[in-house]
Amino acid sequence: MNEKGDLENASYYHIVNPSTNIGVGVEVTHSFSTNVNTITVGTQHALDPLTTIKARMNNTDKASALIQHEWHPKSLFTISREVDTKSIDNSPKVGLALALKP
Repeated sequence: MNEKGDLENASYYHIVNPSTNIGVGVEVTHSFSTNVNTITVGTQHALDPLTTIKARMNNTDKASALIQHEWHPKSLFTISREVDTKSIDNSPKVGLALALKP
């Protein structure tokens, strides 16, 4: 539970193919204040030992994807995008992230 006890989450993740790090997962979230359930399904695949792609979609028609590259040990560069498929006229969200770890 999080959000001061308002949300409850349950999730499951399964690695389908360890050699290419293909995995699938699902998360169910329930909001007690709005009585709304959100179901998210996602997958990931390692293109090579340093590069991973991930995608997910939820029942509110939000789809997102990212590509993440480990350019230095423990240092990641990520490009992500999220789009609301219900309102395609709205601009999608695009993100860039750089995570540096000593």
